[in-house]
Amino acid sequence: MARVSLGRGGDLPLTPGDWFAQPLSLEHYRAILSGGPMARFALNSIVVTAIAVPFQVLFAAAAGHALARARFVGRGVFLALATAFLILPRQVTLVPLYLLLSRLGLLDTYPALILPHLADPFGVLFMAHYYQTMSGELEEAARTDGWSSGAIFRRIVLPLSGPGLAVVGVNGFLITWNAFLHPLVLTTSESMRTLPVGLALFAQSEHAVDWGALLAGSSLATAPVLVAFAFFQRQIVEGVLKGSSR
Repeated sequence: MARVSLGRGGDLPLTPGDWFAQPLSLEHYRAILSGGPMARFALNSIVVTAIAVPFQVLFAAAAGHALARARFVGRGVFLALATAFLILPRQVTLVPLYLLLSRLGLLDTYPALILPHLADPFGVLFMAHYYQTMSGELEEAARTDGWSSGAIFRRIVLPLSGPGLAVVGVNGFLITWNAFLHPLVLTTSESMRTLPVGLALFAQSEHAVDWGALLAGSSLATAPVLVAFAFFQRQIVEGVLKGSSR
């Protein structure tokens, strides 16, 4: 994919034998980033992911910590609901979500693209199990010293949750960045399309498909995912191992 995107015009290397026989060029990347729709699609994906993922991580940590540490009425119900939503296909919630956002007048807006990603049942359940593997002695000592629950969560729990937060963050990044069905249904104008939707519509053009530009856009869409995983690889492995230790 990356090599074809670096070809020139319609003369694209299709077999491994042509990869080094033809010159490299960035013309397809310049074409899709020169103010065309692909640049707008990429910007929308960046905005949605940059806003949704931090909130998703924070909410997952807060909810998971409450489920792991607190004892309150209905705790089992919340765990059951989180598990049910994890099992439930996202397509099932599409129609109710569309009707809700339509009545709120949020269709074809950034909130419509961001709000469905703010809560992730996998993140909540993962962090709840992650906190069950952590010792609560520091939290109890801080509570004995008069710290509030908010201060304990901010100053003790979150700094010790790096590996778990990395797992939830990368998973949330993958889901949000690669989301296709919700952005396709919840947006109507080209200016609000995200990169996966834009690439799919670009590939279904009525005219001949510009494979060089299409694969250049696909390479740009894939690169952040690879970078995120490479950067947080150690934390991801550590978090998964610790989260599955019980």
